[in-house]
Amino acid sequence: MTESHHRRTYLVDRGFQLKYILLLAGWGLVLGGLFGLWAWQAHQQVVETMVKDAAHRAALAHAERQLLWVLPAIGVLSALALGLLGFIMTHRVAGPVYVMGHLVTELAAGRYPPRRALRRRDELKAFHARFLEAVERMKERDRQQLERTEDALHRMRAALARAPELAPAVAALEAEARERREALALAERTSATPVPVKAETERGTAG
Repeated sequence: MTESHHRRTYLVDRGFQLKYILLLAGWGLVLGGLFGLWAWQAHQQVVETMVKDAAHRAALAHAERQLLWVLPAIGVLSALALGLLGFIMTHRVAGPVYVMGHLVTELAAGRYPPRRALRRRDELKAFHARFLEAVERMKERDRQQLERTEDALHRMRAALARAPELAPAVAALEAEARERREALALAERTSATPVPVKAETERGTAG
């Protein structure tokens, strides 16, 4: 696996993650700037109020120059820290959202995708569990519906000799039953071993 592939994996949902990373970094820069402005004004007031001697003021000039470097550095570090926090939190949300979005796409196509196990530190675990529970209930309804469909097909095939006009309906129901049977069989084969979300997101970001 190449180095560039690993880098791309970190931004699972680039637009979502970058939006909040930059937003938090911007807030860190603003807060750092406001703190620096307040600290500088407080320093100036103390100097003007407490230090009357010109020699002492000259001695403080070096400290003021250092302060002019320290305060912007605090702002930059605040921005980097909040940006890193934004990256960590959005990464823990974007992975599960990406995986559940993939599951929805598979369901819309009439397939039951394999279960995806979230990473240990991912968020949305309760929602993910309820989502998978809903998928299992859908599969169970499909099984029950398939049983009723196959029973109806059995009766309709028995009546074909007396009612040949049922043939198109029988063919349509057979195709539907075959599709549902294949989807359920595939779901049973792939649900035995949950796939980690990391593998899913890496495949999604490789393209």
